[in-house]
Amino acid sequence: MKATTLLWDDPGLAGAWAKVSQALLFNPLRRNARPVGEASRGLFDRLDHWLWRQAQRDREAYLCEARDIYELEDRIRRLERAGGGQLVV
Repeated sequence: MKATTLLWDDPGLAGAWAKVSQALLFNPLRRNARPVGEASRGLFDRLDHWLWRQAQRDREAYLCEARDIYELEDRIRRLERAGGGQLVV
């Protein structure tokens, strides 16, 4: 057993850092996909957009788990009632 643990030893942190760095800095396709004339977005705008996409994927995955139309409608209602906060299932 270690007496001290470093923050970098946490496997979740390394994975999160890899995703953020890829989304913000090291993704050449993203840089080239920007239309000519669009102003360069700042770091916080790119981070906000990346976080929004991740939340959108989570919502879509949650809705895809529905077994029938009634459960899908119930899940949609739960998302709407959550109002952007954490969904409590």
